[in-house]
Amino acid sequence: MLRTIRNSILIISFVVCLSCGGRPADLLSEQQMVDFLTEAYLIEGFYGIETGYHYDELTPEIIGSYEELLDRKGISRDRFERSVKYYMSKQPEQYKHIHDMVVEQLEERSNSETRE
Repeated sequence: MLRTIRNSILIISFVVCLSCGGRPADLLSEQQMVDFLTEAYLIEGFYGIETGYHYDELTPEIIGSYEELLDRKGISRDRFERSVKYYMSKQPEQYKHIHDMVVEQLEERSNSETRE
């Protein structure tokens, strides 16, 4: 009887843990997220200058550029989306830190281009 209860508790705990949606096995690292987002923001900036793109409009050109960037980095769209979802919902402080690092990288690039 005690063994059955213990086994039931273990099974229920396992199911609950699975439903909580833990860390994805193929989660992008913080640095991979920073690298991708930095380049993605540069793409958006380019289209903003060239076409008057506004950040809330995803044009086919921008979507195509994102897909090329994902291919170049060897990241599937699904993996990227799972990683973003994980960081945003489960690790919001870490996601904020990722964005802070992206801003730092963009500022460094801007400053180095200004000096040249």
